[in-house]
Amino acid sequence: MYRDGHAGFNALLYAPFVPLITASYSLETALWGAVVTLAAANLPDLDQSLERIDHRGPTHTIWFALLFGFVAGLGTMLVARSGFGSSGGFGFGFVIGTCGILAHLAGDVVTPMGISPFEPVSQVHVTLAWFKSKNGLINRTFLVIGTFALVVSVLLTVVQQEPTLTSMSATAGELLGLAG
Repeated sequence: MYRDGHAGFNALLYAPFVPLITASYSLETALWGAVVTLAAANLPDLDQSLERIDHRGPTHTIWFALLFGFVAGLGTMLVARSGFGSSGGFGFGFVIGTCGILAHLAGDVVTPMGISPFEPVSQVHVTLAWFKSKNGLINRTFLVIGTFALVVSVLLTVVQQEPTLTSMSATAGELLGLAG
């Protein structure tokens, strides 16, 4: 897949988790998770701009996914401690970061080039060869559907929280003597 396809694919895979994470943590945490997921979407392809690293080499392994998960976990802890945005801790960031990279790898497995996800421990090469990574229709379709799914998921989650916000406003109005 290309950039747009990976971004859309990650968004599509994360969308169903927005309401679940909001219910367990907070909307801010769910949105932070979306940021981490989308940041991970194209990170493995940084190897294309590095001369000494083969494309779909070390950055396309489960080891890289775990490394990014660790970094995302630390970043999430820092964000949570700053009081900005996320109530999730290291574990939340680790899982979301790792899964974000794994989603990228899944997007590459479906192409003929495939990946070797366990290198250097194992040389097993995995490919489903469903479509070429440069297939513009597939990339655009994933981008549109993934973006739509994530936006709808966030909007529905916010709307579901609205009764809570409305009752809080009513309570505040009553406290201020504004109730009629």
